[in-house]
Amino acid sequence: MGSFGKNISSTLFLFIGILIITPGFAIRTNEENPELSQHLEDCHKKVTKRCAIEISNSIYTDKTASEYCCQKHVTTGKACHDDFIKLFISKVPKEKVTFVAAKGDQIWNHCAAIIALAPVA
Repeated sequence: MGSFGKNISSTLFLFIGILIITPGFAIRTNEENPELSQHLEDCHKKVTKRCAIEISNSIYTDKTASEYCCQKHVTTGKACHDDFIKLFISKVPKEKVTFVAAKGDQIWNHCAAIIALAPVA
């Protein structure tokens, strides 16, 4: 991983960690869009802290999310995924927006495929 990947991964790891463990953080981060902020608050309540970090780290590494975390992630819904990716995009340099958007699509498709192939309990 290049220096960008290491730096941005560390920054977003800290950012997501704060988002997950600090109630109201999404509201403070997106005060210009209260509806999106509330939606993000509702979304992050559905995912464990470990899975939120695992999913967010998969944006900047070659690691993929576990089946368990994919299940949690897909359960939140595509709208939650898309809004989290929008939030990530708002925190990266403009030259990395396309990369983050593409990785977001990859993560969703990977997780959706894993869930589609998982045996029904």
